[in-house]
Amino acid sequence: MNIKLSEKDISILKVVSQIAGGFTLIVALTMIFSLVQLKIINPLDNPVLLSVKEQYDKDPVNAAKAEQVRAMDLMARKAYFSSRWQVETGSYLLLAGAVIFILCQRLISDNEKLNPAIPEAKNESSALRKTSRKYLIITASVIVIAALGASFLLRSDLPATTGNKVASAKSEKNEKESASKPDNTNYPFFRGQDSHGMAGGSGYPTEWDGATGKNIFWKTEVPKPGKSSPVIWGDKLFLTGAKDKTCEVYCLDKKTGAILWTGSASGIAGEPADLPKMDSEAGLSVSTVATNGNEVCAIFANGNLICFDMDGKKIWSKNIGVPESSYGYSSSLLIYNNQLIVQFDSNVKISLIGFDITSGDQKWETIRQGRAVWSSPVLAYFGGKAQVIINGNPKVSSYDPTNGKELWAVECMSGDVAPSVAVNSTMAFAVTDYAKLVAIKPGTGASIAWEDNSYTPDVSSPVATDEFLFVTTGTGDVACYNTIKGDTLWTHYFMDQFYSSPIIADDMVYLLDRSGVMHIIKAQSKFKLISDAALGEAADCIPAFSDKRIYIRGKKNLYCISKN
Repeated sequence: MNIKLSEKDISILKVVSQIAGGFTLIVALTMIFSLVQLKIINPLDNPVLLSVKEQYDKDPVNAAKAEQVRAMDLMARKAYFSSRWQVETGSYLLLAGAVIFILCQRLISDNEKLNPAIPEAKNESSALRKTSRKYLIITASVIVIAALGASFLLRSDLPATTGNKVASAKSEKNEKESASKPDNTNYPFFRGQDSHGMAGGSGYPTEWDGATGKNIFWKTEVPKPGKSSPVIWGDKLFLTGAKDKTCEVYCLDKKTGAILWTGSASGIAGEPADLPKMDSEAGLSVSTVATNGNEVCAIFANGNLICFDMDGKKIWSKNIGVPESSYGYSSSLLIYNNQLIVQFDSNVKISLIGFDITSGDQKWETIRQGRAVWSSPVLAYFGGKAQVIINGNPKVSSYDPTNGKELWAVECMSGDVAPSVAVNSTMAFAVTDYAKLVAIKPGTGASIAWEDNSYTPDVSSPVATDEFLFVTTGTGDVACYNTIKGDTLWTHYFMDQFYSSPIIADDMVYLLDRSGVMHIIKAQSKFKLISDAALGEAADCIPAFSDKRIYIRGKKNLYCISKN
Protein backbone atom coordinates (compact mmCIF):
# COMPACT_ATOMS: atom_id res chain seq x y z
CA MET A 1 0.00 0.00 0.00
CA ASN A 2 1.43 3.36 -1.06
CA ILE A 3 1.59 6.29 1.37
CA LYS A 4 0.82 9.69 -0.11
CA LEU A 5 3.15 12.42 1.23
CA SER A 6 3.21 16.16 0.84
CA GLU A 7 5.94 18.09 -0.95
CA LYS A 8 7.34 19.16 2.44
CA ASP A 9 7.46 15.54 3.65
CA ILE A 10 9.27 14.46 0.50
CA SER A 11 11.83 17.22 0.97
CA ILE A 12 12.47 16.02 4.53
CA LEU A 13 12.81 12.45 3.31
CA LYS A 14 15.41 13.53 0.77
CA VAL A 15 17.46 15.21 3.48
CA VAL A 16 17.17 12.14 5.72
CA SER A 17 18.06 9.92 2.76
CA GLN A 18 21.16 11.98 1.99
CA ILE A 19 22.27 11.91 5.64
CA ALA A 20 21.65 8.15 5.89
CA GLY A 21 23.49 7.56 2.62
CA GLY A 22 26.47 9.63 3.70
CA PHE A 23 26.53 7.98 7.14
CA THR A 24 26.36 4.52 5.56
CA LEU A 25 29.19 5.33 3.16
CA ILE A 26 31.44 6.66 5.96
CA VAL A 27 30.76 3.66 8.22
CA ALA A 28 31.34 1.21 5.37
CA LEU A 29 34.67 2.79 4.41
CA THR A 30 35.76 2.98 8.07
CA MET A 31 34.97 -0.70 8.54
CA ILE A 32 36.88 -1.70 5.43
CA PHE A 33 39.86 0.37 6.57
CA SER A 34 39.75 -1.15 10.07
CA LEU A 35 39.55 -4.68 8.69
CA VAL A 36 42.52 -4.09 6.41
CA GLN A 37 44.45 -2.53 9.29
CA LEU A 38 43.78 -5.46 11.62
CA LYS A 39 44.66 -8.02 8.96
CA ILE A 40 47.84 -6.30 7.79
CA ILE A 41 49.07 -4.35 10.82
CA ASN A 42 48.04 -6.10 14.03
CA PRO A 43 48.81 -3.75 16.99
CA LEU A 44 49.59 -6.77 19.18
CA ASP A 45 52.39 -7.81 16.81
CA ASN A 46 54.02 -4.39 16.68
CA PRO A 47 57.76 -5.00 16.00
CA VAL A 48 58.78 -2.43 18.62
CA LEU A 49 56.60 -4.08 21.25
CA LEU A 50 57.87 -7.55 20.41
CA SER A 51 61.46 -6.30 20.53
CA VAL A 52 60.97 -4.87 24.03
CA LYS A 53 59.26 -8.10 25.08
CA GLU A 54 62.24 -10.15 23.86
CA GLN A 55 64.57 -7.93 25.88
CA TYR A 56 62.38 -8.52 28.95
CA ASP A 57 62.46 -12.31 28.40
CA LYS A 58 66.26 -12.15 28.57
CA ASP A 59 66.16 -10.10 31.77
CA PRO A 60 62.88 -10.98 33.57
CA VAL A 61 63.95 -9.39 36.86
CA ASN A 62 64.41 -5.94 35.27
CA ALA A 63 61.54 -3.98 36.86
CA ALA A 64 61.94 -0.99 34.52
CA LYS A 65 61.78 -3.22 31.44
CA ALA A 66 58.72 -5.02 32.85
CA GLU A 67 56.94 -1.69 33.35
CA GLN A 68 57.83 -0.64 29.80
CA VAL A 69 56.36 -3.90 28.46
CA ARG A 70 53.15 -3.37 30.45
CA ALA A 71 52.78 0.25 29.28
CA MET A 72 53.35 -0.59 25.61
CA ASP A 73 51.10 -3.61 25.88
CA LEU A 74 48.31 -1.42 27.28
CA MET A 75 48.64 0.99 24.33
CA ALA A 76 48.61 -1.91 21.87
CA ARG A 77 45.53 -3.37 23.48
CA LYS A 78 43.67 -0.06 23.32
CA ALA A 79 44.47 0.24 19.60
CA TYR A 80 43.49 -3.36 19.02
CA PHE A 81 40.16 -3.17 20.84
CA SER A 82 39.36 0.16 19.18
CA SER A 83 39.76 -1.45 15.76
CA ARG A 84 37.69 -4.47 16.76
CA TRP A 85 34.95 -2.21 18.15
CA GLN A 86 34.82 -0.34 14.85
CA VAL A 87 34.37 -3.59 12.96
CA GLU A 88 31.85 -5.21 15.28
CA THR A 89 29.75 -2.13 16.11
CA GLY A 90 30.01 -0.85 12.54
CA SER A 91 28.20 -3.94 11.26
CA TYR A 92 25.03 -2.96 13.08
CA LEU A 93 25.33 0.78 12.34
CA LEU A 94 25.83 -0.06 8.70
CA LEU A 95 22.68 -2.13 8.56
CA ALA A 96 20.68 0.60 10.28
CA GLY A 97 21.95 3.31 7.91
CA ALA A 98 21.34 1.17 4.83
CA VAL A 99 17.78 0.33 5.87
CA ILE A 100 16.93 4.03 6.46
CA PHE A 101 18.51 5.06 3.14
CA ILE A 102 16.67 2.44 1.09
CA LEU A 103 13.36 3.07 2.86
CA CYS A 104 13.59 6.82 2.22
CA GLN A 105 14.44 6.27 -1.44
CA ARG A 106 11.51 3.89 -1.85
CA LEU A 107 9.04 6.38 -0.31
CA ILE A 108 10.35 9.24 -2.46
CA SER A 109 10.08 7.17 -5.63
CA ASP A 110 6.53 6.01 -4.87
CA ASN A 111 5.31 9.53 -4.09
CA GLU A 112 6.81 11.08 -7.20
CA LYS A 113 4.69 8.65 -9.20
CA LEU A 114 1.63 9.66 -7.21
CA ASN A 115 2.32 13.42 -7.40
CA PRO A 116 3.13 14.39 -11.02
CA ALA A 117 2.09 17.95 -10.21
CA ILE A 118 5.12 18.51 -8.02
CA PRO A 119 7.21 21.13 -9.84
CA GLU A 120 10.47 19.37 -9.21
CA ALA A 121 9.04 16.22 -10.65
CA LYS A 122 7.84 18.03 -13.76
CA ASN A 123 11.22 19.52 -14.40
CA GLU A 124 13.06 16.24 -14.27
CA SER A 125 13.09 13.59 -16.86
CA SER A 126 11.37 10.56 -15.48
CA ALA A 127 13.82 8.19 -17.19
CA LEU A 128 16.88 10.11 -15.98
CA ARG A 129 15.47 10.27 -12.47
CA LYS A 130 14.88 6.53 -12.35
CA THR A 131 18.31 5.75 -13.79
CA SER A 132 20.13 8.03 -11.32
CA ARG A 133 18.30 6.63 -8.36
CA LYS A 134 18.89 3.10 -9.59
CA TYR A 135 22.67 3.59 -9.84
CA LEU A 136 22.76 5.36 -6.47
CA ILE A 137 21.01 2.50 -4.75
CA ILE A 138 23.17 -0.09 -6.53
CA THR A 139 26.38 1.74 -5.56
CA ALA A 140 25.34 2.09 -1.94
CA SER A 141 24.23 -1.53 -1.82
CA VAL A 142 27.56 -2.75 -3.21
CA ILE A 143 29.50 -0.77 -0.58
CA VAL A 144 27.24 -1.96 2.23
CA ILE A 145 27.33 -5.60 1.13
CA ALA A 146 31.12 -5.47 0.71
CA ALA A 147 31.65 -4.03 4.17
CA LEU A 148 29.19 -6.40 5.84
CA GLY A 149 30.54 -9.40 3.97
CA ALA A 150 34.12 -8.55 4.89
CA SER A 151 33.09 -8.01 8.50
CA PHE A 152 31.33 -11.33 9.01
CA LEU A 153 33.69 -13.39 6.87
CA LEU A 154 36.90 -12.01 8.37
CA ARG A 155 35.78 -11.44 11.94
CA SER A 156 36.53 -15.05 12.89
CA ASP A 157 40.04 -14.63 11.48
CA LEU A 158 40.85 -11.53 13.49
CA PRO A 159 43.61 -11.91 16.07
CA ALA A 160 42.13 -13.12 19.33
CA THR A 161 42.97 -11.48 22.62
CA THR A 162 44.36 -14.77 23.86
CA GLY A 163 46.91 -14.64 21.06
CA ASN A 164 48.63 -11.64 22.57
CA LYS A 165 52.23 -12.62 23.03
CA VAL A 166 52.83 -9.93 25.62
CA ALA A 167 49.72 -10.21 27.79
CA SER A 168 51.62 -11.85 30.64
CA ALA A 169 55.21 -11.67 29.34
CA LYS A 170 55.14 -15.47 28.96
CA SER A 171 54.36 -15.93 25.28
CA GLU A 172 56.58 -18.94 24.78
CA LYS A 173 54.54 -21.21 27.02
CA ASN A 174 52.99 -24.01 25.00
CA GLU A 175 50.10 -26.40 25.49
CA LYS A 176 52.21 -28.76 27.54
CA GLU A 177 52.87 -26.05 30.09
CA SER A 178 49.18 -25.28 30.39
CA ALA A 179 48.48 -28.97 30.84
CA SER A 180 50.98 -29.08 33.71
CA LYS A 181 48.82 -26.92 35.93
CA PRO A 182 47.48 -28.83 38.93
CA ASP A 183 43.91 -30.07 38.75
CA ASN A 184 41.39 -30.64 41.52
CA THR A 185 41.76 -34.39 41.81
CA ASN A 186 45.17 -35.75 40.83
CA TYR A 187 48.26 -35.19 42.95
CA PRO A 188 50.64 -37.56 41.17
CA PHE A 189 54.18 -36.79 42.43
CA PHE A 190 56.21 -35.64 45.40
CA ARG A 191 54.89 -32.09 46.13
CA GLY A 192 52.08 -32.56 43.62
CA GLN A 193 51.94 -31.94 39.88
CA ASP A 194 55.49 -31.73 38.47
CA SER A 195 56.78 -31.46 42.07
CA HIS A 196 55.96 -27.73 42.20
CA GLY A 197 54.35 -27.61 45.65
CA MET A 198 51.07 -26.35 44.19
CA ALA A 199 47.63 -27.92 44.66
CA GLY A 200 44.67 -27.42 42.36
CA GLY A 201 41.13 -26.76 43.44
CA SER A 202 39.64 -24.83 46.34
CA GLY A 203 37.53 -25.28 49.44
CA TYR A 204 40.18 -27.10 51.49
CA PRO A 205 39.66 -27.25 55.26
CA THR A 206 41.54 -24.87 57.54
CA GLU A 207 40.43 -26.31 60.88
CA TRP A 208 40.77 -29.81 62.32
CA ASP A 209 41.79 -31.58 65.50
CA GLY A 210 43.11 -35.12 65.59
CA ALA A 211 42.51 -35.46 69.33
CA THR A 212 38.79 -34.69 69.19
CA GLY A 213 38.21 -35.99 65.66
CA LYS A 214 37.03 -32.62 64.34
CA ASN A 215 37.04 -32.73 60.51
CA ILE A 216 38.94 -36.07 60.56
CA PHE A 217 37.03 -37.92 57.84
CA TRP A 218 38.99 -41.16 58.27
CA LYS A 219 42.22 -42.45 59.76
CA THR A 220 44.10 -45.57 58.64
CA GLU A 221 47.19 -47.14 60.19
CA VAL A 222 49.94 -47.66 57.62
CA PRO A 223 51.22 -51.28 57.88
CA LYS A 224 54.92 -50.38 57.75
CA PRO A 225 56.70 -47.14 58.61
CA GLY A 226 58.15 -44.74 56.08
CA LYS A 227 58.79 -41.13 55.20
CA SER A 228 57.31 -41.23 51.69
CA SER A 229 54.44 -38.83 51.05
CA PRO A 230 51.04 -39.81 49.66
CA VAL A 231 50.17 -39.30 45.98
CA ILE A 232 46.75 -39.50 44.36
CA TRP A 233 45.18 -40.41 41.04
CA GLY A 234 41.40 -40.48 40.78
CA ASP A 235 40.00 -42.30 43.80
CA LYS A 236 43.26 -44.11 44.59
CA LEU A 237 46.00 -43.02 46.97
CA PHE A 238 49.51 -44.52 46.99
CA LEU A 239 52.40 -44.58 49.45
CA THR A 240 55.15 -46.94 50.58
CA GLY A 241 56.44 -48.55 53.77
CA ALA A 242 59.41 -50.66 54.82
CA LYS A 243 60.67 -52.56 57.82
CA ASP A 244 64.05 -54.24 57.90
CA LYS A 245 64.43 -55.63 54.33
CA THR A 246 60.71 -55.80 53.54
CA CYS A 247 59.52 -53.07 51.15
CA GLU A 248 55.87 -52.54 50.20
CA VAL A 249 53.67 -50.30 48.08
CA TYR A 250 50.14 -49.55 49.32
CA CYS A 251 47.05 -48.49 47.41
CA LEU A 252 44.19 -47.03 49.48
CA ASP A 253 40.67 -46.01 48.63
CA LYS A 254 40.80 -42.23 48.82
CA LYS A 255 37.18 -42.02 49.95
CA THR A 256 37.23 -44.60 52.74
CA GLY A 257 40.86 -45.17 53.71
CA ALA A 258 40.56 -48.91 53.07
CA ILE A 259 43.73 -50.59 51.79
CA LEU A 260 42.83 -51.93 48.33
CA TRP A 261 46.08 -53.77 47.65
CA THR A 262 49.63 -54.21 48.87
CA GLY A 263 52.46 -54.77 46.41
CA SER A 264 55.71 -56.37 47.47
CA ALA A 265 58.89 -54.61 46.40
CA SER A 266 61.29 -57.14 47.95
CA GLY A 267 63.15 -60.15 46.57
CA ILE A 268 64.03 -58.40 43.32
CA ALA A 269 67.02 -59.80 41.40
CA GLY A 270 70.18 -57.89 42.32
CA GLU A 271 68.83 -56.73 45.68
CA PRO A 272 71.70 -56.43 48.18
CA ALA A 273 71.95 -59.01 50.96
CA ASP A 274 72.78 -56.37 53.55
CA LEU A 275 70.96 -53.15 54.25
CA PRO A 276 72.74 -50.05 52.93
CA LYS A 277 73.85 -47.22 55.18
CA MET A 278 70.94 -44.95 55.93
CA ASP A 279 69.38 -42.74 58.53
CA SER A 280 67.92 -45.10 61.14
CA GLU A 281 64.78 -42.98 61.49
CA ALA A 282 64.20 -42.73 57.74
CA GLY A 283 64.65 -46.37 56.70
CA LEU A 284 64.34 -47.71 53.15
CA SER A 285 61.01 -45.99 52.41
CA VAL A 286 61.72 -42.29 51.99
CA SER A 287 61.23 -41.70 48.25
CA THR A 288 57.69 -40.82 47.12
CA VAL A 289 56.07 -42.85 44.32
CA ALA A 290 54.91 -41.43 40.99
CA THR A 291 51.82 -42.28 38.95
CA ASN A 292 50.32 -41.28 35.60
CA GLY A 293 46.95 -42.99 36.00
CA ASN A 294 48.10 -46.15 34.21
CA GLU A 295 51.23 -47.10 36.14
CA VAL A 296 52.49 -46.42 39.65
CA CYS A 297 56.25 -46.63 40.24
CA ALA A 298 58.25 -46.79 43.47
CA ILE A 299 61.92 -46.83 44.45
CA PHE A 300 63.57 -47.79 47.73
CA ALA A 301 66.92 -47.03 49.35
CA ASN A 302 68.26 -50.52 48.48
CA GLY A 303 67.96 -49.71 44.77
CA ASN A 304 64.76 -51.69 44.13
CA LEU A 305 62.70 -50.02 41.40
CA ILE A 306 59.24 -51.42 40.69
CA CYS A 307 56.19 -50.63 38.56
CA PHE A 308 52.59 -51.76 39.11
CA ASP A 309 49.38 -51.17 37.21
CA MET A 310 46.57 -49.38 39.04
CA ASP A 311 45.10 -52.67 40.26
CA GLY A 312 48.34 -53.88 41.88
CA LYS A 313 49.62 -56.19 39.16
CA LYS A 314 53.41 -55.98 38.84
CA ILE A 315 54.45 -54.81 35.36
CA TRP A 316 58.23 -54.90 35.86
CA SER A 317 60.91 -54.59 38.54
CA LYS A 318 64.69 -54.30 38.74
CA ASN A 319 67.47 -53.34 41.08
CA ILE A 320 69.42 -50.39 39.64
CA GLY A 321 72.28 -50.56 42.14
CA VAL A 322 72.49 -49.39 45.73
CA PRO A 323 72.36 -45.58 45.97
CA GLU A 324 74.38 -45.65 49.18
CA SER A 325 75.37 -42.37 50.83
CA SER A 326 75.81 -40.95 54.32
CA TYR A 327 72.10 -40.40 55.04
CA GLY A 328 70.58 -42.98 52.73
CA TYR A 329 68.55 -42.45 49.56
CA SER A 330 65.59 -40.04 49.43
CA SER A 331 65.08 -38.78 45.86
CA SER A 332 61.52 -39.16 44.60
CA LEU A 333 60.34 -40.14 41.12
CA LEU A 334 58.94 -38.15 38.19
CA ILE A 335 57.07 -39.20 35.06
CA TYR A 336 57.30 -37.28 31.80
CA ASN A 337 55.29 -38.59 28.85
CA ASN A 338 56.22 -42.28 28.70
CA GLN A 339 59.44 -41.98 30.69
CA LEU A 340 60.15 -42.58 34.36
CA ILE A 341 62.79 -40.13 35.59
CA VAL A 342 65.13 -41.36 38.36
CA GLN A 343 67.69 -39.20 40.14
CA PHE A 344 70.36 -41.68 41.25
CA ASP A 345 72.81 -40.31 43.82
CA SER A 346 75.37 -42.44 45.63
CA ASN A 347 78.95 -42.39 46.82
CA VAL A 348 79.95 -44.21 43.64
CA LYS A 349 78.16 -42.12 41.00
CA ILE A 350 75.51 -39.46 40.59
CA SER A 351 73.32 -39.57 37.51
CA LEU A 352 69.90 -38.96 35.99
CA ILE A 353 68.24 -41.96 34.31
CA GLY A 354 65.28 -42.30 32.00
CA PHE A 355 63.32 -45.58 31.83
CA ASP A 356 60.53 -46.64 29.49
CA ILE A 357 57.64 -46.79 31.92
CA THR A 358 55.83 -49.64 30.15
CA SER A 359 58.80 -51.98 29.78
CA GLY A 360 61.34 -50.80 32.35
CA ASP A 361 64.04 -50.56 29.70
CA GLN A 362 66.67 -47.92 30.34
CA LYS A 363 66.53 -45.31 27.57
CA TRP A 364 69.36 -43.04 28.66
CA GLU A 365 71.61 -42.10 31.55
CA THR A 366 73.44 -38.82 32.14
CA ILE A 367 76.35 -38.77 34.56
CA ARG A 368 76.25 -35.63 36.65
CA GLN A 369 79.23 -33.90 38.21
CA GLY A 370 79.69 -33.20 41.91
CA ARG A 371 78.60 -34.88 45.14
CA ALA A 372 75.55 -36.91 46.08
CA VAL A 373 72.53 -34.93 47.24
CA TRP A 374 69.14 -35.78 48.76
CA SER A 375 66.92 -33.48 46.70
CA SER A 376 64.34 -34.65 44.15
CA PRO A 377 63.95 -33.72 40.46
CA VAL A 378 61.43 -31.05 39.46
CA LEU A 379 59.74 -30.76 36.08
CA ALA A 380 59.57 -27.21 34.72
CA TYR A 381 58.83 -25.38 31.46
CA PHE A 382 60.97 -22.42 30.48
CA GLY A 383 60.87 -20.95 27.00
CA GLY A 384 58.19 -23.51 26.14
CA LYS A 385 60.69 -26.34 26.75
CA ALA A 386 60.19 -29.13 29.28
CA GLN A 387 63.16 -29.64 31.58
CA VAL A 388 64.10 -31.55 34.72
CA ILE A 389 65.86 -29.37 37.29
CA ILE A 390 68.02 -30.77 40.09
CA ASN A 391 69.35 -28.93 43.12
CA GLY A 392 72.85 -30.42 43.23
CA ASN A 393 76.26 -29.83 44.72
CA PRO A 394 77.87 -27.69 43.43
CA LYS A 395 75.52 -27.08 40.48
CA VAL A 396 71.84 -26.47 40.01
CA SER A 397 71.32 -28.05 36.60
CA SER A 398 68.63 -28.58 34.00
CA TYR A 399 68.17 -31.58 31.68
CA ASP A 400 66.04 -32.51 28.70
CA PRO A 401 63.63 -35.21 29.97
CA THR A 402 63.53 -36.92 26.58
CA ASN A 403 67.25 -37.71 26.34
CA GLY A 404 68.99 -36.47 29.51
CA LYS A 405 71.02 -33.80 27.74
CA GLU A 406 72.15 -31.00 30.04
CA LEU A 407 70.48 -27.71 29.06
CA TRP A 408 72.08 -25.32 31.54
CA ALA A 409 73.83 -25.26 34.90
CA VAL A 410 74.75 -22.71 37.56
CA GLU A 411 77.39 -23.40 40.20
CA CYS A 412 76.03 -22.04 43.47
CA MET A 413 75.39 -24.78 46.08
CA SER A 414 77.52 -26.48 48.73
CA GLY A 415 77.16 -28.78 51.74
CA ASP A 416 74.47 -31.41 52.27
CA VAL A 417 71.82 -30.47 49.72
CA ALA A 418 68.35 -31.86 50.52
CA PRO A 419 65.70 -29.30 49.45
CA SER A 420 64.40 -29.53 45.90
CA VAL A 421 64.11 -26.41 43.75
CA ALA A 422 61.04 -24.22 43.53
CA VAL A 423 59.99 -22.80 40.17
CA ASN A 424 57.56 -20.23 38.82
CA SER A 425 56.94 -19.11 35.25
CA THR A 426 60.29 -17.33 34.83
CA MET A 427 62.74 -18.43 37.51
CA ALA A 428 64.10 -21.33 39.58
CA PHE A 429 64.94 -21.06 43.28
CA ALA A 430 67.50 -23.27 45.02
CA VAL A 431 68.56 -23.35 48.66
CA THR A 432 70.34 -25.44 51.25
CA ASP A 433 71.24 -24.94 54.89
CA TYR A 434 74.54 -23.31 55.87
CA ALA A 435 74.84 -22.06 52.30
CA LYS A 436 72.44 -19.70 50.55
CA LEU A 437 69.17 -19.14 48.75
CA VAL A 438 69.58 -18.26 45.06
CA ALA A 439 67.16 -17.13 42.38
CA ILE A 440 68.23 -18.34 38.93
CA LYS A 441 67.37 -16.96 35.52
CA PRO A 442 67.17 -20.19 33.46
CA GLY A 443 68.12 -20.83 29.87
CA THR A 444 71.24 -20.35 27.78
CA GLY A 445 73.68 -18.36 29.87
CA ALA A 446 71.70 -19.08 33.05
CA SER A 447 72.77 -16.85 35.92
CA ILE A 448 71.94 -15.83 39.47
CA ALA A 449 69.42 -12.99 39.69
CA TRP A 450 69.72 -12.51 43.45
CA GLU A 451 70.78 -14.41 46.55
CA ASP A 452 70.30 -14.35 50.33
CA ASN A 453 71.59 -16.36 53.27
CA SER A 454 69.25 -15.28 56.07
CA TYR A 455 66.76 -18.18 55.96
CA THR A 456 68.00 -21.53 54.66
CA PRO A 457 66.13 -24.82 55.21
CA ASP A 458 67.99 -28.08 55.72
CA VAL A 459 65.23 -30.45 54.54
CA SER A 460 62.04 -28.70 53.41
CA SER A 461 61.79 -27.37 49.87
CA PRO A 462 60.62 -23.82 49.09
CA VAL A 463 57.53 -23.00 47.02
CA ALA A 464 57.02 -20.08 44.65
CA THR A 465 54.33 -18.14 42.84
CA ASP A 466 55.17 -15.46 40.28
CA GLU A 467 55.15 -12.92 43.12
CA PHE A 468 56.18 -14.69 46.30
CA LEU A 469 58.70 -17.29 47.49
CA PHE A 470 57.98 -19.08 50.78
CA VAL A 471 60.73 -20.80 52.78
CA THR A 472 60.45 -22.84 55.99
CA THR A 473 63.50 -23.80 58.04
CA GLY A 474 64.64 -26.48 60.45
CA THR A 475 64.59 -23.93 63.27
CA GLY A 476 60.94 -22.90 62.89
CA ASP A 477 61.41 -19.76 60.81
CA VAL A 478 59.16 -18.94 57.86
CA ALA A 479 60.14 -16.24 55.36
CA CYS A 480 58.38 -14.68 52.39
CA TYR A 481 60.47 -13.15 49.61
CA ASN A 482 59.67 -11.01 46.59
CA THR A 483 60.61 -13.28 43.70
CA ILE A 484 61.80 -10.50 41.39
CA LYS A 485 64.01 -8.41 43.68
CA GLY A 486 64.72 -10.86 46.50
CA ASP A 487 63.44 -8.51 49.20
CA THR A 488 62.30 -10.16 52.44
CA LEU A 489 58.64 -9.19 52.73
CA TRP A 490 58.01 -10.78 56.12
CA THR A 491 59.28 -13.42 58.53
CA HIS A 492 57.62 -15.33 61.36
CA TYR A 493 58.88 -17.75 63.97
CA PHE A 494 56.98 -20.87 64.98
CA MET A 495 57.92 -23.05 67.96
CA ASP A 496 58.73 -26.24 66.03
CA GLN A 497 60.92 -27.37 63.13
CA PHE A 498 59.78 -27.87 59.55
CA TYR A 499 60.81 -30.96 57.56
CA SER A 500 57.67 -31.14 55.43
CA SER A 501 57.63 -28.73 52.48
CA PRO A 502 55.05 -25.93 52.23
CA ILE A 503 52.17 -26.39 49.78
CA ILE A 504 50.13 -23.58 48.21
CA ALA A 505 46.42 -24.32 47.82
CA ASP A 506 43.51 -21.95 47.30
CA ASP A 507 45.69 -18.84 47.86
CA MET A 508 46.88 -20.20 51.19
CA VAL A 509 50.18 -21.72 52.27
CA TYR A 510 49.97 -24.92 54.32
CA LEU A 511 52.98 -25.37 56.64
CA LEU A 512 53.19 -28.70 58.51
CA ASP A 513 55.66 -28.72 61.40
CA ARG A 514 57.31 -31.81 62.90
CA SER A 515 54.84 -32.07 65.78
CA GLY A 516 51.98 -32.40 63.29
CA VAL A 517 50.55 -28.90 63.58
CA MET A 518 49.50 -27.32 60.29
CA HIS A 519 50.04 -23.56 60.23
CA ILE A 520 47.88 -22.02 57.50
CA ILE A 521 48.73 -18.53 56.25
CA LYS A 522 47.63 -16.31 53.40
CA ALA A 523 49.82 -16.40 50.31
CA GLN A 524 50.42 -12.66 50.27
CA SER A 525 52.99 -9.93 50.97
CA LYS A 526 51.91 -9.47 54.61
CA PHE A 527 51.89 -12.20 57.24
CA LYS A 528 48.39 -13.32 58.12
CA LEU A 529 47.80 -16.50 60.10
CA ILE A 530 44.48 -18.15 59.30
CA SER A 531 44.65 -21.05 61.73
CA ASP A 532 46.74 -23.69 63.50
CA ALA A 533 45.34 -27.22 63.14
CA ALA A 534 46.78 -30.10 65.17
CA LEU A 535 46.98 -33.64 63.79
CA GLY A 536 47.75 -35.11 67.21
CA GLU A 537 50.66 -37.08 65.78
CA ALA A 538 54.20 -36.21 64.66
CA ALA A 539 54.54 -35.72 60.91
CA ASP A 540 57.37 -35.05 58.45
CA CYS A 541 55.72 -36.03 55.16
CA ILE A 542 54.24 -33.65 52.62
CA PRO A 543 50.42 -33.55 52.55
CA ALA A 544 48.41 -34.37 49.42
CA PHE A 545 45.42 -32.29 48.28
CA SER A 546 42.48 -33.62 46.28
CA ASP A 547 38.80 -32.75 45.83
CA LYS A 548 38.59 -30.39 48.84
CA ARG A 549 40.28 -32.91 51.14
CA ILE A 550 43.78 -33.04 52.63
CA TYR A 551 45.71 -36.28 53.20
CA ILE A 552 48.49 -36.27 55.82
CA ARG A 553 50.82 -39.10 56.72
CA GLY A 554 51.76 -39.07 60.39
CA LYS A 555 54.30 -41.24 62.12
CA LYS A 556 51.89 -44.19 62.25
CA ASN A 557 48.63 -43.22 60.53
CA LEU A 558 47.34 -41.69 57.33
CA TYR A 559 44.63 -39.06 57.86
CA CYS A 560 41.93 -37.74 55.55
CA ILE A 561 40.79 -34.26 56.55
CA SER A 562 37.53 -32.90 55.22
CA LYS A 563 34.91 -30.30 56.09
CA ASN A 564 32.16 -32.86 55.59
